[in-house]
Amino acid sequence: MTESIQQAERDILRVCQPRRIILFAEKRTMATGKLKSFSLCVIVPNGSDCRHLRTQLHLALSADVPVNLSVYTADEWDELLEEETSYAAWIAQKGQVIYGQET
Repeated sequence: MTESIQQAERDILRVCQPRRIILFAEKRTMATGKLKSFSLCVIVPNGSDCRHLRTQLHLALSADVPVNLSVYTADEWDELLEEETSYAAWIAQKGQVIYGQET
């Protein structure tokens, strides 16, 4: 895991207490393999305002490359996982948990 991704994880943990953080996409340059951007999914406790929290998280991120965030409450995440064609199900299948426990 690159320093940028680790920094993003630390930044997220300073703002909230997620149940899980999943890395599900990385873009790299063809020539050097250097990280250009990445995507994280943040699963937060029920009752969280995901829209507001996503804004707070973006403002807190200090990674040196662009970061795309998807934020779901635990109940939303569990419900979406039941639909195998959902974006959340795709994230769960392709992503790597970098914080929290895998289920």
